Amino acid sequence: MTNGNTNESWTIKTCGDELLNFIIFTGCMYKLIDDKNFDESNTIWPTNLLNLDFENLNTNKLKSQWKLWFNNVIEKRSSNINLNEMCKLVDEIYNTSDFLELEYIELRECCKRAYPYFIEWWEMQAGGKSAISFYEIMGENKFCYYIEELESKLNKKAKPFDLYIDIVYTGVPNVLDVNDNYIVVTPNGYLTLSDEWWMNKLIKLIG
Repeated sequence: MTNGNTNESWTIKTCGDELLNFIIFTGCMYKLIDDKNFDESNTIWPTNLLNLDFENLNTNKLKSQWKLWFNNVIEKRSSNINLNEMCKLVDEIYNTSDFLELEYIELRECCKRAYPYFIEWWEMQAGGKSAISFYEIMGENKFCYYIEELESKLNKKAKPFDLYIDIVYTGVPNVLDVNDNYIVVTPNGYLTLSDEWWMNKLIKLIG
C-alpha cells in the first residue's frame, strides 16, 4: 500500500514495500543480518521460523550475498526515484518457484524456502502489510505540519520536491538516510524520529 501527502509543489510518499520486507524476512530467517541492526525495539523476525539447519549452509557466503542483494536493491531505488513504480511485489520481479532471476545461486534456495512463509504472514489479516499500513496512517499527517512550520520560518513556499520513504518491519537501523529524496525506516524510526530530525531533513528539500 502506498500513501501520499500531496499538494501542488511537493510529494511525500510512504510504502511498506513487499520486496524490501521479503529481503529482510529472508535475512532474519537465516541469520544473515548483522546483530547491530537489532535492539529491544527492533527485534529479529520471524522468531518462530529461524532456520536451525546450518550444517549445510555456507553462512559467510550467504551473508555476503544477502548484503549485496539488499544494497543493490537500495541503490537501484535511490538512484531512480519514481513515485509510481517504487512499491514492488516480489512476484513482479522473481519467479518465486526458483528465483532464477537472482544472480546469487546459494541465496536462491533460501528465498525459495522463505517465500511461502513470508507471503502467508505478509498477507494475513493482522500480518506485515496491515501492520505497516497502520504505521503509515499514524504518521502521515505530521508532514503537512512540518512543511507549514518550515514555510513560516523561511517566509516562502516550499519548492517542488519528492521524498520517498520505505518502511521495513525490522532488520535495519531505525533510519537509513540514503539520500535527500529517499530514506528507509523501521516503524519505530518512522514514529519516534524527533521533530528536529524531520525538520532538518525537510529543510534541505524545500529551500
